[in-house]
Amino acid sequence: MRFFIFWFGFCASVSLFAQQRFVYRSSEELQNVEPFTYFLIDSSKTLTFNQLRQLPDKAFTQNTKSFLNFGNTEYPIWLRVDVENSSNEALFLTQELHDVRLLDVYVFDKNDSLRTWQTGAMRPFGTHFLKRSNTVFDIGKAPKRVYLRIQNTSVYVPLKMGTIQAVSNYLHKYDLLYGAIYGVLLALMFYNLFVFLVVRDRVFLYYFFYILTSGYIIFKADNHHHEFIFKQIPNFSSDINSSSVITLFFIILFANAYLRMKELTPKFFWTLVVLWCIGLVLLPFEWLPYRGWVNDVFQLLVISIMLVLLGASIYIHFLGFKHARYFVLAFGFYIYGVVNVLLGFMGIVSMNNLRSAYIYQICSVLEAIFFAFAVAYRFNTYRKEAKDAQEIALKRSQEHEALLQKNSQLLAEKLQMEQSLQSASNHKDFDQLLQQIKSDSQPIKKISIPTVEGVILFPEQDINRLEAMGSYCTIYLTDHKKITTSKPMAHFEQMIDERQFMRIHKSHIVNLDNVTRYIRGEGGSVEMKDKSVVPVSRRMKNELLQRLAIETPAV
Repeated sequence: MRFFIFWFGFCASVSLFAQQRFVYRSSEELQNVEPFTYFLIDSSKTLTFNQLRQLPDKAFTQNTKSFLNFGNTEYPIWLRVDVENSSNEALFLTQELHDVRLLDVYVFDKNDSLRTWQTGAMRPFGTHFLKRSNTVFDIGKAPKRVYLRIQNTSVYVPLKMGTIQAVSNYLHKYDLLYGAIYGVLLALMFYNLFVFLVVRDRVFLYYFFYILTSGYIIFKADNHHHEFIFKQIPNFSSDINSSSVITLFFIILFANAYLRMKELTPKFFWTLVVLWCIGLVLLPFEWLPYRGWVNDVFQLLVISIMLVLLGASIYIHFLGFKHARYFVLAFGFYIYGVVNVLLGFMGIVSMNNLRSAYIYQICSVLEAIFFAFAVAYRFNTYRKEAKDAQEIALKRSQEHEALLQKNSQLLAEKLQMEQSLQSASNHKDFDQLLQQIKSDSQPIKKISIPTVEGVILFPEQDINRLEAMGSYCTIYLTDHKKITTSKPMAHFEQMIDERQFMRIHKSHIVNLDNVTRYIRGEGGSVEMKDKSVVPVSRRMKNELLQRLAIETPAV
């Protein structure tokens, strides 16, 4: 009995101290190597491969997790994997961190023959075994030990091994995923560029540039720019912080132009400006010697900006702007993707399958799709407003035509009566009536309003007020309708009758005939026939009161 206990303890101790070995068995899918990996952090940054080979095995630390993640670090990481191939096929090693700066691979086979590769984003693209962004290495049929040296700003190492069939299956799924991602982004990008050229609304232009820069971040993060564009220019393969700052600039412009954040939520808007400026200040560190805290701060900054944008969208939605719901969903998906990536880097969630490894890219596309719903909603709103305005203009035109016909009939009748009139007094009455008929027959003054479907000639008298929205202008009509145009308010101010209209605020022009009440205050405000209340600036208060024939209150 004692012998069996001793033998069991001996075997257990041997298995405990024995080096873990990855044993490959035939499979159609890539197999995860990370649980069988040992690592060494080179804090001196000077350790060479020959020096590493002289170190005892106990100098390496066994990885006890199902993944390899070293977070943001400035130190090179050495990995070691002992391999046993139980199949008769050649094995391939894949390292899925596409934008790793420097990657050296050393493979010993059972005959102690050495094969080496030196690749990475900071080296010419021709050093890749396969001429694509995925780093794949042919380690042969009888690999014994594999060493990897990885140097990157953020070291998460998805390490897998399999046959050429398994690699092909994986790359097929990878290509389908990225084909869908780039297809959606390109379709959205060119569609919104086309819409901008038609309607000249800057919201669509900002969205076009946001998709362009956001797509480039995905393109760069997965090293496709190194694969297709800058094959021999490794300096373009540094961090993506500069691309992120440009993308954040356009997303803030887009959100502000669409949601009117500066006007409706000024605190959120200026918070975004401050956070973006901090990101701008951090940019020079991208070309200086690496400091881990810079990436930590920048990642926190990106999440903070997205949270502020999400908060502003929710607030504006509760103000009654229904279209803000698309921004809530878009920013929500983006934050979900970023948080999943950060949790993966911290080792809290697994990133060992295609969906979890590329959750950021998937959520970025979902974000772009919801933004597309938002701009489509805006475009449909433009079309509806243009249709309503066109109907009102047509109705007024028909009413005016009927009035002209009626006046023409009256004029013909009075001309016949003239022949029977003899007295001077009757001639005088007739002349007055004729003058009134001619006055009533004057054509209605119209202004031209550009819309998505053309230019509408709209009766001036049916305009209730105009409101400036940056480089746009919203024209409110008398039938509780409105139309938004890409022309600024100053464009229409030159066209309207200054005797009937007055600018009472830097952002408002009102039709004085439709003012029903003046509300006292520092500048005060006016109530229109449609019950809307429009603020009056202090500078324009006295002139407005004079034109409305309201006695100016004594000071």
